[in-house]
Amino acid sequence: MLRVSGLTCPHVSGVAALLRARHPEWSPATIKSALMTTTYIHDNTYKTLQDSSTGGPSSPYDHGAGHINPVRAIDPGLIYDIGAQDYFDFLCTQGLTRTQLVVFAKFSDRTCQHSLSGHESGTVSP
Repeated sequence: MLRVSGLTCPHVSGVAALLRARHPEWSPATIKSALMTTTYIHDNTYKTLQDSSTGGPSSPYDHGAGHINPVRAIDPGLIYDIGAQDYFDFLCTQGLTRTQLVVFAKFSDRTCQHSLSGHESGTVSP
């Protein structure tokens, strides 16, 4: 197995810092979205990226979202933003008990703003 992720972190971190400088109002989730929605999965000859261990075409399990494109990420068009309450609302739809939810709301009074019918909603506090 070939691993090249050791160089990925500083490169992506540098591009993320450039995006933050260009768009100081963007959250970390928005920056991640801009990076992921503007990637490409073809090499410089427009062929599909190859899995170096098999020689065949790579899949998202091999290349993740793809290669980042810093120029496109500066003005990505569609971006997604998500905050802590959004993650908590997702957990509220998963049928967790109030006791289980309180683990995620330990340091805040989170409220299940969206839940599936039949599940409890309201403030969850320790």
